[in-house]
Amino acid sequence: MFSRDKQLSGLYLKAGATGSVWVVKAKQRGPNKPVTVTLGRADVIKPAAARRQAKEILAQLAAGVNPNAEARKNREIQQGLGITLGEALNAYLDLRELAPSTVKSYKQVVERCFDDWMKWPIRDISRSDVVTRYRHIQDRISKRSIQPLKANPRGLADAQKAMRYLSAIMNSYANDSHMGTPVLPDGNPVMVLKDKRARKQLKPRTQFLQREERRALFDELSTVSHKEYRGNLKSSQADFVLLLMITGLRLDEARLLKWENITDATYTVTDTKNGEDHTLPITSAVGKLFQRNKNDSPYLFSGKDDAAASMSGVIKRASQSADITFTAHDLRRTAATVAAEYGFSQDQIGRLLNHSNQNVTEGYIQRTAEALRPILQSIEDEILANYMIESPSKKSALDVAL
Repeated sequence: MFSRDKQLSGLYLKAGATGSVWVVKAKQRGPNKPVTVTLGRADVIKPAAARRQAKEILAQLAAGVNPNAEARKNREIQQGLGITLGEALNAYLDLRELAPSTVKSYKQVVERCFDDWMKWPIRDISRSDVVTRYRHIQDRISKRSIQPLKANPRGLADAQKAMRYLSAIMNSYANDSHMGTPVLPDGNPVMVLKDKRARKQLKPRTQFLQREERRALFDELSTVSHKEYRGNLKSSQADFVLLLMITGLRLDEARLLKWENITDATYTVTDTKNGEDHTLPITSAVGKLFQRNKNDSPYLFSGKDDAAASMSGVIKRASQSADITFTAHDLRRTAATVAAEYGFSQDQIGRLLNHSNQNVTEGYIQRTAEALRPILQSIEDEILANYMIESPSKKSALDVAL
């Protein structure tokens, strides 16, 4: 039942089983058909407020606009624009051919640093939200006393990595729209860090093992297989550290090596950072290392249930055993530094480390395994062979390691 408002034509009070509501009934210009628009409950909306809203509705109808159709359109737009950060992350990863390790890194970093944002529509993440979270990540990590102080303040690199990942996800939607409305009305919110110059330049990590440190570490690794050894490393773990030091492989590249990718002359890393398979020649020390770790598992370094060994904490334990502070990436830099000391060019070292092509010309250079043999052999000679010559008294330990 409709009761006409005494002050405004077109405004009615509609009685229902659960209570009365305000409605507007009038014809739309153009179609000249009656349209009914519900304003809301009469016990919530006072008459004066109902009349103000009704006047706006009547003005729309007089202009040929149907408020109900506009409301439906807006709901559809909001539904189409409501992609959450969690959905955006999955869509971003699905569209790209990324290495499994990179996919894992994206998921871990985004879910850890933006856990409470995962159900937020990305359009609702503001520039001020980004600034606040950037500082929060730094503060949270800087309070972890267990993290060693590196080239940069604690937490800075972690915060920048998190924002780099978030920015990449946001950028993939920067030019998207739904029914004419941009998904990100104000663009990529992470750009605020650049606009306000809030992101400090990271200092490059330059640490590598000097010659005496390399010798000390190798001396420690070479004693692990002795019966008298009472340290906290296993022989396979010592070989794992040695492989990193003489090849420059990344930690997971070595950890996930499979026997199916090892031949008599070469071994191929398939889980690489740039997504390109990386084949290296088997040098004498690496060949013996492979033989020492022969097993029935699919992986060179095997763990439980035929899975790859986790190698969790191995670098830290090796560092403590040798009384030298280093990371897995420091070993990678060590291999590159030794190669540079032997006169190999930056391009040659880049190919050894499987860095992405830097220019068009580089793309035409064939990265054959044999072309890398001289570099690897030089690194091996410096870290292993030269040490044996200069320290003959330790030959028995070295024979076991080699």
